Amino acid sequence: MRVVATAGHVDHGKSTLLRTLTGMEPDRWAEERARGLTIDLGFVWGALEPGGEVVAFVDVPGHERFVGNMLAGAGAVRLALFVVAADDGWSAQSQEHLDILDLLGVAGAVVAITKSGLAGEDRALEVAADVEERLTGTSLAGAPIVVTDALAGTGVDELRRVLAERLADVPAPPDERRARLWIDRSFTIAGAGTVVTGTLAGGGLAVGDDVALLPSGISARVRGLQSLGASVGTVRPGDRVAVNLSGVDRDDVGRGDALVTGGQPPASAWLVSDTLDTEVRALPGQVVDRPGAWHLHVGSAEVRCSVHPLLGEPVTADRPGYVRLVLATPLPVQTGDRFVLRDAGRRATVGGGRIVDPRPPGRVRGVDQRLGRTELLDAVRDADDPGGRLAALVGAWEDAAPLPDVRAAVGERPDAPLPDGVVRVAGVLTRTSALARWRSAVVTAARAHHEATPASPGAGRDELAGAAVGAGCPTVELARDAVDLLAGAGTLRRHGTAYALPEHAPAVDEALAERRERFLALLGGEPLSPPKLADAAKEAGLDPGETQRLVQAGEVVRAGDLAFLPAAVDDAVARLRQLQDQVGPFTAAQAKEAWATTRRAAIPLLELLDRRGVTTFDGQLRRLR
Repeated sequence: MRVVATAGHVDHGKSTLLRTLTGMEPDRWAEERARGLTIDLGFVWGALEPGGEVVAFVDVPGHERFVGNMLAGAGAVRLALFVVAADDGWSAQSQEHLDILDLLGVAGAVVAITKSGLAGEDRALEVAADVEERLTGTSLAGAPIVVTDALAGTGVDELRRVLAERLADVPAPPDERRARLWIDRSFTIAGAGTVVTGTLAGGGLAVGDDVALLPSGISARVRGLQSLGASVGTVRPGDRVAVNLSGVDRDDVGRGDALVTGGQPPASAWLVSDTLDTEVRALPGQVVDRPGAWHLHVGSAEVRCSVHPLLGEPVTADRPGYVRLVLATPLPVQTGDRFVLRDAGRRATVGGGRIVDPRPPGRVRGVDQRLGRTELLDAVRDADDPGGRLAALVGAWEDAAPLPDVRAAVGERPDAPLPDGVVRVAGVLTRTSALARWRSAVVTAARAHHEATPASPGAGRDELAGAAVGAGCPTVELARDAVDLLAGAGTLRRHGTAYALPEHAPAVDEALAERRERFLALLGGEPLSPPKLADAAKEAGLDPGETQRLVQAGEVVRAGDLAFLPAAVDDAVARLRQLQDQVGPFTAAQAKEAWATTRRAAIPLLELLDRRGVTTFDGQLRRLR
C-alpha cells in the first residue's frame, strides 16, 4: 500500500477531489460536512487503476487554524497531492503547505488544478503556469501538474494515471525491523478496547507482537490489525493501519505518541529525548532565535520547545545553522528525522530541518567549544549511511557512547555489525582514533613506572587510567575499562592487579627477594589465621611500598588489616562449599569453625568474599553463588 497526503488552501476542493477518486467520504465529522471544510484528518482509499494497487489518502485540513492537524497527517508521508483551485489561484495556505512539505523533505508530489470548469480553461492554464514557477527551488520542483474538474470528471482519469506513475517511482519504505507508528488518532471500540491509527514506518507489525508506547513507556500487545477497513494478520512499512491494543487504556495514548518495536523490551530500541541538536533552515522573511512561543512538529507530535542557536546567531533563510531545541515533552526520535518549527503566538511556520544529534552532551560554552561542536555535527549530518552516522555520533558523544543508546540514536538494529573506525570498550563505543591516543598515553605511563621502580611488577590500573584521562578519555570508569581492553589485546601484561608492558622484567634484588620470601612464609604458617599485615611486614623487613606491590601483583590478598595467600583464599572457598553441601546457607560462626580459625580472621575474609561476589549475605546467612 502507498499513502498520499493532500495539501492546499481551504476550500480548494481537496475533499471533493478525493470523493471522486475513491468514492469515499473523507470528512468524518458532521461539522466538517456542514461547514464544507476539513477540520481534522480524513482517510479514504481506492485503486487508481482497475486491478491496481490500492492507495490510501490522508485528507489534511487547509484552514490556517488547523495547520497543526495538517502536520500530524503529512509528517509520516512521502508523497503529496497538492491542490490549487483554478478560480482562487495561489493562496496563503498554498504557500504555507508548500513550505511545510519542502521542510519535511517530501520530494514526490502531483499537483491538481481543481475547479477548472468554474474558472475556464485559460484561467486554469494560467494558474498551472504560476504554480510551476512557485515550485521552483523547492523539493516539489518538477512535479507533474494536471488540470481537473472533479464534479464534471474532467482530468480525473489523467490524474489517476499520473499519480500511479509517480507512486511507481517512489521506492518502497525499507523494513529496518524497528517499527515506529506516529499515532494520529486514538479511540475506543466497544468490546475491542483501545485502537490507534497512523502510517507505519521502519518495520512491520503482526498480531501478537509486543509493542511499547512512547514517551510514556507503557507496554502493550497487538490484539488486532486493520488496513483499508479489513482485518489482517500483518502489515508492512508504508501501510496505513489501525492497531487494536491490549493492556492500554484510552486515556494512556493520544495523537503525538509513538507505537514502537525493535528490542526486548520494545522500547529499548528507541531513544526518548528532550534535548536535540538540529540543523535548521528558516523560511524567507523569518528568523529562528530565542524569543517566541515555539512549537516543534515531528511525526504526528506537537510539543512546546525553546530554541538556542548553537553559535548564538539567529538562523535566517540566508544563514541556516545548528539549533539546540529543549522540549517540554520528550520524544522518541533519531538522527535524520525531519521537523517543522512554528511560532504559535503568530500562528506562523518559521522554519524546520532535521535532527542531527538526538541526545547531545551538556551545555556548550565559549566560541572554541561551539565551533568544535559544529564540526562534529557536520560529520554526523554528512554521513551517508547508518554506520557512518554511528561512527560520527560516537565522536559527537565525546567518545563515550553507550552501545544501545547510540544504536537507537541512528536507527540501527541491535544486531548490526560495528562500522570501521569504532571499537567497543566494555558497554561503550569509542572511536579507534581516540583509543589510539589513550593507548599511547597508557604505554608512556607504564614505561615511566618501569623506569622509576624497576623492581615493581607493574603499575596499578588507576595509575594508568589516570594517564588515559589526561589524554582525553572522558571518564575514569571508561579509562579503567580501556586499560583492561589493552591488557586483553596484548598491549599490556597483567600480573595480579599490576599492569606492565610485555617486555618488562622486574629487576631482581636478592635482598628484597629474601624479605618477600620471609613475608610469604609468615603468611603461610597458618594460612587461615595469618598475623596482621603490618606485623608480618615489619618482621620480614618489608616497607609499605614493597607490601603494596605484592598486593598489586596478586601475590597476597588483602582483607582489612590481614593478608592471605591466594591459595589460602581458594582453600577457604572449597571448605565453604563442603559446609554448604552439609547445612545449606551458613552463619559466620559456622564458617569460622569450618576454617578452624578465629573471628578476627574469619570476618575480614568473609567480607572479602562478599565484595568479590563469591558469597551473598542477607544480614544473617551467607551462601556461595
